[in-house]
Amino acid sequence: MKARSKFYGIHYPLFGLREVPYNYSIGLDSITIQKQEDKKIYVVDTFKKGVPLLARYVAVKEDDFSFDFTCLSTSQVITKKVKWGIDSKANIYNLSKKQTFKARNVPIIEVKGNLIWVATVSYPFKIQNNLIDNKELLDQFLTIVYVDEVWQPFKFTSFSEQIEEITL
Repeated sequence: MKARSKFYGIHYPLFGLREVPYNYSIGLDSITIQKQEDKKIYVVDTFKKGVPLLARYVAVKEDDFSFDFTCLSTSQVITKKVKWGIDSKANIYNLSKKQTFKARNVPIIEVKGNLIWVATVSYPFKIQNNLIDNKELLDQFLTIVYVDEVWQPFKFTSFSEQIEEITL
């Protein structure tokens, strides 16, 4: 059986931090985070049966604590370089350990609205509507990363570059 990646099993959205927190605690009724040694400890979740983390986080959010990112996909976690996060099922993910993934740089061959197709992948990738002009995209290349048996968009480039793997 193939080993799973550090991204495997995330239930989105993932609330992420740029750095691994100094300390965190998962108690019987809450999750607390201390971002740095000399900083305050924050309650970021109080467990309520049947209520997803997103709703709970918004309800208990302390004014001076915020996550750096709210990611809705593996691609966003990768491109934002999230190091640590809590998913919508209150699972903790330490993403700081580096892993090597298969990757390639491929030409963009078709664009329709916010969907793009690239050479060698049969399904489209969804991108932000305001990312770039569709006509310009056809002259670009996309670096894609193979994570848990699915290609994920990583970055746009203006030129072709030989890539076989990438460490994230």
